[in-house]
Amino acid sequence: TARVFLFAFPFFSTHFMKGNGPSPQKPAVSSPVLRNTPSRVMGVPAKPKAVTPRGDEFQLKWPPTPETAADLVQFLKAQKRLKPAQVLKIVDAVRTQLAALPNVLEVEVRDGQDLTVVGDTHGQFYDVLNLFDINGPPSTSNPYLFNGDFVDRGSFGVEIVLTLFMYKLVYPNHVHLLRGNHESQTCTREYGFKAEVEDKYNVSIYNSFMTCFNYLPCCAVINQRTFIVHGGLFNREGVTLQELNRMNRVTEPGEEPGEGLLAQMLWSDPTDMYGRHSSLRPFGCSFGPNVTEEFLGINHLQMIIRSHEVRPNGYSVEHGGKLITVFSAPNYCQDTNQGGYLRLKGQYLDVQFLQFQGVPSPRPRPTSSRPCACSREERTPIAPRWASFLPGRPLPPVTITPSILPSIHPPGTRRPMWLPPLRPPLPPLTACP
Repeated sequence: TARVFLFAFPFFSTHFMKGNGPSPQKPAVSSPVLRNTPSRVMGVPAKPKAVTPRGDEFQLKWPPTPETAADLVQFLKAQKRLKPAQVLKIVDAVRTQLAALPNVLEVEVRDGQDLTVVGDTHGQFYDVLNLFDINGPPSTSNPYLFNGDFVDRGSFGVEIVLTLFMYKLVYPNHVHLLRGNHESQTCTREYGFKAEVEDKYNVSIYNSFMTCFNYLPCCAVINQRTFIVHGGLFNREGVTLQELNRMNRVTEPGEEPGEGLLAQMLWSDPTDMYGRHSSLRPFGCSFGPNVTEEFLGINHLQMIIRSHEVRPNGYSVEHGGKLITVFSAPNYCQDTNQGGYLRLKGQYLDVQFLQFQGVPSPRPRPTSSRPCACSREERTPIAPRWASFLPGRPLPPVTITPSILPSIHPPGTRRPMWLPPLRPPLPPLTACP
């Protein structure tokens, strides 16, 4: 009984004996002294304190200047990341610029000037920086045209896109960006860019990139002489530049209404055989020398420059010298190819062929501590799931075939992200998408 009383006494003394005696006085607490400042008396907001930026934060000056672009390149080269709000600000500003451009860009090169044409870069950011070291960064006296496929395959597509977008904001009339087949949801979901953006940022930023890619012009005409396009020509005769300017490019390639000219020009490839032939790619065709002659004649042009296919020397000349392929991703997909780029000189666009070698690329910074589905290690930092797309880095030494998949991946486990999609084998191709 004594134990029960001692246990219940605090409860009874609080609830049944309240008010029977003087309530205990709380200790006096001195109120803070309010200084006689305008913000306290007149309601004027206090002046915000200057915040010292952290060492890993980038100070994005707006509008951006050439110094801002140079600082951003060094910031990204150190594998540091912008804040999501900064990324969205850059992407939205570039989308506004691109929305005002036509489908077919009209670019002028005057006497005494050069225009550098760069092919596929495929997320190989440090090779792009090497190209800038060799050829000089973009500027008013050193204009560039990038012919699509900035992302996928390589592990630094975000860094390439942000660098090119920043240069586009700084030099809107001297940096020209065209769309490639990999600037699409279909390719980025399969070849690594979507996973890269999700690991580095989030899905919202990935969607912003995709929306901005839809506004990229699809081709360009230089001095009314040279036609530049990522892939190639079309499934039918008689396509004119006026038709290309009338089509709706703000869509996913292959989903546009009509005959799909956008998808065709992003996916087609040249061939030595005359005529048009079916392609192993999802869209477009394989077109011969006579198709090139016909398109140039109808549109009063002299040459076609395209990319889209790897070349051992970084470039190739085909169709009697009227079609040039340039590819600017050296050592692409563990290959031994060189990187190539072109310089179009003067009013008559004399072509200078240039090459450069690949440079070592650092391993992407880990962004996750989640173990891989096939990993036996627990809670150890791993490389991002898109790191397997890094050129020059071999895939895990495991051979997976559909016949042994059930034994390796029992029901309820997730298939590793680095495995290729399960599809029936296709005939060997001479070009990577």
